[in-house]
Amino acid sequence: MQRAALSLLKSGAKHVLLFGGSRSGKTTILVIVIIFRAARYAGSRHLICRLRTKDARSSVLHETLIPWLDKIVGKARYKLVAHDNYIRLWNGSEVWIGGLGDKEQVDKILGHEYNTIYFNEVSQISYAAVNVAYSRLAMNIPGCRNLFLYDCNPASPMHWAYKVFIRKIEARTDTPLVKPELYASMVLNPADNAENLASDYIEDILDPMPEKQRARFRDGLWVKADGVVYDRFEEEMILDPEEMPERFDFVTAGQDFGLNITNVKVGWIAGAVYVFADYGAYNMPTRTFNEELAARGWYRNGDGSANIFPTFCDPAGGERIQEITGGVKANNSVDSGIDYIAALMEKKRFFVCSTCTGVLQEIADYARDEANEIVKVNDHYMDAMRYAIFSQAQYGVVCA
Repeated sequence: MQRAALSLLKSGAKHVLLFGGSRSGKTTILVIVIIFRAARYAGSRHLICRLRTKDARSSVLHETLIPWLDKIVGKARYKLVAHDNYIRLWNGSEVWIGGLGDKEQVDKILGHEYNTIYFNEVSQISYAAVNVAYSRLAMNIPGCRNLFLYDCNPASPMHWAYKVFIRKIEARTDTPLVKPELYASMVLNPADNAENLASDYIEDILDPMPEKQRARFRDGLWVKADGVVYDRFEEEMILDPEEMPERFDFVTAGQDFGLNITNVKVGWIAGAVYVFADYGAYNMPTRTFNEELAARGWYRNGDGSANIFPTFCDPAGGERIQEITGGVKANNSVDSGIDYIAALMEKKRFFVCSTCTGVLQEIADYARDEANEIVKVNDHYMDAMRYAIFSQAQYGVVCA
C-alpha cells in the first residue's frame, strides 16, 4: 500500500491527499517524500504545517521528521534551527515547520516560497488558510516539480477536502473543478500498516471504539464527528437559493475576528431563521475585510439601496468592532446560544442556503470532546452564526 501511495505521488497530480484511519502511515510516507525531495534538489525549501505550531513540532518534527532524517541522511548532515522552526540540510535545502493558526508564525512561514507545502491533518485547517498558503508554492528549483501534499483522518462529507478530492468540486461554489486530474487521493488504513503497529492496536484500541469513531479512525470513512453539537441539523434544512424567501422581516449578522475572520448574515421571518450569506478570509485586517463585504454588496438591498443592520461582533474584538459596519457587541453565552439554535432546529425553524458553504462545512463537524468542551477547531463560522442569532434573540435589535 505504501508503494501505491508513492506511485500516486509520482503521477501528474499537483495536489495529493492521503486520508484514512489512525496510525496508517500517512504522515510517515509524506515526510519521507519531503526528505528525499530536499536531499535530491539542493537549495530547495519545503513547508510542513498544521493548525498549531506546537502540534507540528511534537507530532511531526520530533516524532517523525527527525527520526527519519537520522535514518536517511544521518545526524551530521542536517541542523535544527530551533528558534525559527526549520531544518537546514548539508546541501542548503530547508524544511520548515509551522502553524497556520498561530498569528506569530503565519507571517514568518508565509514570507518564503516553497517547492513543497504539506498540510498535515488538513481536516483541522480552514479552506481560507489553505488558499492563502497556495500562493507560496512558487520556488523555482530546476527539475523539482512543485507539490501540495495533504493528509487527514476523514471529517464529515461536508468538509472542503472531501468536496475537492473525492467529489472533485470547488469547495466554495460546488462547481466542477476546472482540472480535476490535478487532484489525487488515496485511502490508507491501520490494517495497511499493521506490521509497524503494536499487535493489539487494531483489535484492542480501534475495534472497541464507538461506531462513528471506529468508522473514522479504523476504516477511514468520511462521517460526522462523535459529539456533534447540532445533531438535529438535517439535510432538508439546506435550501437552494431559489427556495429562500425573497424578503425578510429584518436582517442581522455575526462577526468573528482572528486569523480566520468570518461574517454570517441571517434573515428572520416570524421567528424562523434563514442563514443566507457567509464570507470568510484568512489573515486579513478587519477594515479591509469590511471593505470586501461592502464590495460584495453586503450592505445593499437587491435594488441597490442601503441596508444597514446590526452586526453582532465577538466582544473580545475590542476596537475592531468599530471597523465593522453596524458593529455592536454580541452576547457570547456559548451554551445558551447553542441551545437556542438547537431548539430552532428541533422546531424546524432553522434553514441554511446551499451557497453558505462556510457554515455548512463547519456545522457537521462542530462537536464537543470527551470533557464536554467545544472543540476549538474550524468553528469560526459557527461562532459568527451564534452571534447573529442568539444576540438578536437576547437584545431584540432590529435593522434600521
